Amino acid sequence: MSPLEAAGIPLLSPHLGREVEPKQEVDGSGFASLVKEAVGKTNDQIQRAETAGNEFAAGRVDDIHGTMMELSKADIELRFAGNVRNKVIDAFYELWRMQI
Repeated sequence: MSPLEAAGIPLLSPHLGREVEPKQEVDGSGFASLVKEAVGKTNDQIQRAETAGNEFAAGRVDDIHGTMMELSKADIELRFAGNVRNKVIDAFYELWRMQI
């Protein structure tokens, strides 16, 4: 409930002059779970790539193409996660510098 509603003042649409429904507050768990899931998937891919590399180095697997594909996927996912992190930090700093 907004402070205006608590004081008994109805919310009015600035363009229509009639009451509007207050927006639902977002708890942020959607973004947190999205980030957690993405980090988990990236970690799983890195572990698969590490396992494939170790198997190839030990001579148990002779599929260099498959090994390189797993390593490339892990590299791409890790760089993507790093770029997303950098964009989130840039957005935070942009909001921080914003004058109110």
